[in-house]
Amino acid sequence: MKEMKERTALGEAILKHWREHCPQMVRDLEKENRLEQAVFEAQTRTGDLLYELVSVKKMDYQAAWELAREEWALPQSEKERENKSEKES
Repeated sequence: MKEMKERTALGEAILKHWREHCPQMVRDLEKENRLEQAVFEAQTRTGDLLYELVSVKKMDYQAAWELAREEWALPQSEKERENKSEKES
């Protein structure tokens, strides 16, 4: 049976950010039919990280949110592209 994956408000925010700031990545993921999976994975990782930072490590929510947002703001593939272009400069 296929697992049901719902996009939350966090997932919507992630996708909106990606569409604005990483349009090529979004097009690539759409071509590969992987966009929904990538958004779901990012929202899950972000939620897990927020829980870890706030509930386990007792970090202030706003500070935890800033850290967690950086995790999905530039997905791993985009971070690698950004680092590569910085090294070439």
